[in-house]
Amino acid sequence: MPDQGDARDRLLLIDAVADERRVALIVNDRVRRIWLDRGGPRRFDIHIGRISRVMPEMAAAMVVLDGCADGLLPLDRIDGPLHEGQWVIVQVSRLGFDDKGPKLTGRIAIEGGGMIFRPGGKVIDIPRKVNDLARRNHLAGFLKSLAQQGESLTLRSTAAHWADDVLKGEFSRLKSVWQQAVAAQKNADRPCLVFRALSDVDQVIERHIMAGGPCIVDGMAEYIRLRGLLRAHGADETALSVHKGNSLLFAHEGVETALDEALQVRVELPGGGWIAIEQTTALCAIDVNAGGAQALTGQNADRRNLDVNLAAAFEIVHQMILRNIGGLVVIDPIRMPGRAARDAFETALRKGFGTEMDGAVQIGGFTRLGLYELTRQRSGSDLASMMFDKGESWSQTGLLGREAAKNAVLRAIAGALRHQPVGQCRLHLHPVMAQMFDEQENCQRILTGLFGGLPQRVADATLRLDQYVIERA
Repeated sequence: MPDQGDARDRLLLIDAVADERRVALIVNDRVRRIWLDRGGPRRFDIHIGRISRVMPEMAAAMVVLDGCADGLLPLDRIDGPLHEGQWVIVQVSRLGFDDKGPKLTGRIAIEGGGMIFRPGGKVIDIPRKVNDLARRNHLAGFLKSLAQQGESLTLRSTAAHWADDVLKGEFSRLKSVWQQAVAAQKNADRPCLVFRALSDVDQVIERHIMAGGPCIVDGMAEYIRLRGLLRAHGADETALSVHKGNSLLFAHEGVETALDEALQVRVELPGGGWIAIEQTTALCAIDVNAGGAQALTGQNADRRNLDVNLAAAFEIVHQMILRNIGGLVVIDPIRMPGRAARDAFETALRKGFGTEMDGAVQIGGFTRLGLYELTRQRSGSDLASMMFDKGESWSQTGLLGREAAKNAVLRAIAGALRHQPVGQCRLHLHPVMAQMFDEQENCQRILTGLFGGLPQRVADATLRLDQYVIERA
């Protein structure tokens, strides 16, 4: 999620011209994070699942779900005993990655734009940012009157000034989701998805714009959707704008360059030196190198090494957030004699992660061999795995994966045809891309909108996956 603070100090850019949405968060004129949304299972989706196996040795059960891999349900995340064949209401708490299925919970929390509804607990939580005592008391009393059956409600800061009828409407909508889930469980005969949650990308977007943060959208349909959302809540829409330039938004704002750099192994450090980031299934290894870094006048090598390590610590945090790297991370800093230098390196890392130190990041510290270990909670797929096919990287192939290449082609065509209609034509594509475009309705819909009609697709084996040629008729 975006850094805490005033949303107006951060700029959100949304690219919605292809068969995926890309969202970039700009903080202090630098790309802080990039999200990719291609649909599919979402964190906080609610399912009716069937227990296929109870595993006491793992204190968990396997649950068969609809539309995604079987999920793992820890026994301490659901009330009551479980048995094989039992139908349960579960929620995705962590998306699957690599060959692992999603992690599930039976403690349901249904999130809306203004509040979070939980079926039990009898807790009414008002944001600490609501300082006016009269307003706090009114909100607490009103929400308590809504949650009359022991439900819990957590109000979001963005909804602290919503009118009572808007809050009531939000509560009714969220509670109806739970009622639908209960009814579906009683009549279950197969696994099914009963509630499709907002994607992580949608949550980022909605929280940002509802807080009044500046947002630029490339894609008229997405702009109209977000403008409608703001108007439905009576929110100010002046900070939301649509991109009208001749070039695509991400290219115009330099995000494409930042994205390319975020897929490289080597990252240069200001003042000299560089880090190498190598991601594997088991861990992420980061090596710090002083090559090219020069000691300032009067400095010795130890001081130079510390300066490089401190610069590396700042950049490592930035790159982990930008690339969405999670799991075990092992850093090999330049050797630093003395406890003070090591403490300074760790302090720089902790300061960089900020609020993530409250639980998302766990510090292991230095090992006997001088390596530094930490873990970061996984939140969906990392950037590299979204861009390349499994087991590949830019350094290995120089080629994007199929989904990334498909969307790169769509974006490139959108940029080439912006304000330049071409009429009837033939579109030459790599055979794999031509087949994908023939099979996927979304791609045909986007092409029809770009060309004013669906162009004939021609398979051309001389092209790369991410290349195309427009042949005018």
